Amino acid sequence: MTEAEELQYGILLGETPRPEPEDERADGSAVTRLSSWWNHLRCLRCGHTFRRGDSVRVNDRERTVLHLAPVLNCGIPRPEDAGADEEIAAFREGLRLAWPATQGVRLRRLAADDWRIPKGPDDVREANVCLECGHTFRPGEYVIVCPCRPEQAAGPDGPTLDAGCGRAVHRDPAAGLSCWDSWRPDGTVPVCPVTQTAVRWRLPR
Repeated sequence: MTEAEELQYGILLGETPRPEPEDERADGSAVTRLSSWWNHLRCLRCGHTFRRGDSVRVNDRERTVLHLAPVLNCGIPRPEDAGADEEIAAFREGLRLAWPATQGVRLRRLAADDWRIPKGPDDVREANVCLECGHTFRPGEYVIVCPCRPEQAAGPDGPTLDAGCGRAVHRDPAAGLSCWDSWRPDGTVPVCPVTQTAVRWRLPR
């Protein structure tokens, strides 16, 4: 087989859909896959979306799912393991420094009380989800916030009517969320996609 034929064969294999294993069924733990029926749905306890890779407790008969991710505390109590938290924080910071965002773009790490983080299953505002991936924001994640909203104009429940959108995009490769790089790889957004405000999203290079 020539190199050209090997290349074509590799492309064919890459384009051929491969069946994924069956999701775990009924009263058990599972890992969220792209094919999982609960992928992108919201947890009925915390209000966060289920992402690919999330550990969950699923009851397929009752069609209920709970997060097993310690940061969300839905299906299990958070283990008291400060050492593991420190390692995760060090890894995240190291990756952020090794893979910086576009020059001039301000990264923000979301605090647990940030208004963009859902407060429960009934909190389904659009501002609670990333403009690129559509998933909710979780405490400690790095994001890029639309600069059409002046900081001083935001209240505890979000921006006021004349303050702009307050929307954000994930930029947290340590969490597998490189949404900003996929959405705006050149680092510029000439118009806010929500308010249609011009110029404010044209970030410095």
